[in-house]
Amino acid sequence: MKNWRFTLLGIVSMLSVASLPVQAQPKARAGGCLVSEFRSLALLTHDVAERIAKVTDWLNQHSAKCSQAQLTAIASNRATWLGTADTIEMAGKVDGLMEAKIANDPDLMAAMYTSKGKETRASVEVTKPPAAPAPVLPAPAAGLVGGPQGNIIQPVIVQAAGAEPAEKPKAPEAPDGFLGRRQKVQITEFFDENRGTDECPKGLVKRGTKCEAQFKERNWKLRQPLPASERPEELPLPLLVKLGPPPPDHQYKRVGADILLLKGPQNIVVDAVLDLGGVSVKVASKSP
Repeated sequence: MKNWRFTLLGIVSMLSVASLPVQAQPKARAGGCLVSEFRSLALLTHDVAERIAKVTDWLNQHSAKCSQAQLTAIASNRATWLGTADTIEMAGKVDGLMEAKIANDPDLMAAMYTSKGKETRASVEVTKPPAAPAPVLPAPAAGLVGGPQGNIIQPVIVQAAGAEPAEKPKAPEAPDGFLGRRQKVQITEFFDENRGTDECPKGLVKRGTKCEAQFKERNWKLRQPLPASERPEELPLPLLVKLGPPPPDHQYKRVGADILLLKGPQNIVVDAVLDLGGVSVKVASKSP
């Protein structure tokens, strides 16, 4: 008697469970833009060529669906995630995607390429000298006190004809900047990693084991303004990110095979790294 009751109870339980509605499973997001996916793809691919190919393919497939904030995150962390795969071509591709996203916003476009200068503030504020104290006048002599109230009549000082007015004190100039040892190493490493397949980077020729400028004579001189005949070039954006911001009133430029630190509107050469830091000649790998 008990056995058929238990059997009937089991059948009822199974029918109750079968009648329950099936909960819909969430659909996987396909074809979206996930910055974490880009980061993992870059960090987990050790071969440089394979890493470049994978992240380029990812950008071609998913960048159109990325928001401005997502593209900004990729551009800001590109150098850290890609490492040596962060080539000039890769930087140009990411910048092009960002430019297409903000093309209708002139302010963002100007900020991206610094075409609209922003007011900067020096890290060291120069205080103006205090005003000169008022001259101390001697006590009035007899006969200079007049009027019923005893007002003092001040003598009038007349400046001689032709005398030049006193010059105002000039604010001290900002000290000259310089390229530190770490920055010089970063310049050499950057051009060594991005030289391509040639023995020397573009613009340099082989001399022994070093890559040097084709012409040794230079038109510019240290502590002198850069001649107007020279045409300074901008440094690649990845290299500028590694070097960090220059000192106030200074800028990094490339002239021929040299990296110069220029100061002020006159472009005075205050420091330089010659021949892209002395890159060594690339030795061709021997086939086994």
